[in-house]
Order: sequence, then structure tokens, then C-alpha cells
Amino acid sequence: MKFSKIKQNDIANGIGIVMSLWTQGCPHHCRGCFNVETWDFDEGKEFTINDLNFIIENIDKNNIKRNLSILGGEPLCPQNVDGVISLCKELKGKYPEKMIYVWTGYVVEDFNENQREVLNYIDVLVDGKFEEEEKNLSIVLRGSNNQRVIDVKKYLENDKIIKLDL
Repeated sequence: MKFSKIKQNDIANGIGIVMSLWTQGCPHHCRGCFNVETWDFDEGKEFTINDLNFIIENIDKNNIKRNLSILGGEPLCPQNVDGVISLCKELKGKYPEKMIYVWTGYVVEDFNENQREVLNYIDVLVDGKFEEEEKNLSIVLRGSNNQRVIDVKKYLENDKIIKLDL
């Protein structure tokens, strides 16, 4: 997995304060994307054990209880999905109470087996490509009306989309 940056204190990409990781590389190239710099798969840095340790060691730095947001780029593209799964699995193993948010341009109904595995470790999935003609700056956790904020635990229990009550 490659990543663009890690932001320790983010209030724009989650509820409350989160630590955010932007993956590098995106196949979608949505018109109007605000993260065009994360599209190129040849840019960014390889995610290493040191980066994983940084997240685990700093997620609660200075007694601030942060959750984790994983954005992109595209976290669930073939080049990034295994790294995202590993990160989520490690974080949940160490901090099972932490909320993990993942944004993806894919829709959950079309996930392949590998992409579905990440659902075992995350709490909130924002799915669907950003659509400029559906852009809405007044909605929570998403940029366009077509995107969904899914309560992953309820989705897995009921095998149907349960939108998160915000």
C-alpha cells in the first residue's frame, strides 16, 4: 500500500477528532475530486511497519481519544486493499473500541471477496464515487448526495444497507 499523508488531528473526516490516512493511487478519477494529488500510483510513500507503529502509538497522543479515517486516493483498489485490511486489523486488535471510517469510490454491493474482508474491521463505510453534479457541502461525511454513510456492523448483521444515523 502507498499513502500520501497522515494527519494526526483531523476534524473534517470523521465525527470528533480523527487521525486520517490518505492512500495513494486512484483508478476512478472523479470529475471535481478535491484530492487529485492522490491519483498517481507512482507518487506517495510505501506504508511500512514504522508508519503502522506511528499510528498505533499516536492515536491517543496527549490523551486525545482519536478514531481513524482512511481516505484516498482509493483505499480499496487492488494496490491498496491488502495494506488497508492489515492496518485495520492491527488497530482493531490493539484498540477494539476505536471507530474506523473508510471512504471508497466502489459500492459495497460490488465489492470483491478481498474488499469485503475489510468490513470485518471497520465501523463506517462511505461508498460511491464523488459525483460533481450531486455535490453537496451541507451533508455529513460525504461530498455528493449519491454517496452513502453505511453502518458496517448493522450491514453485516442484516445483509442490507443500514445508513448510519447522524
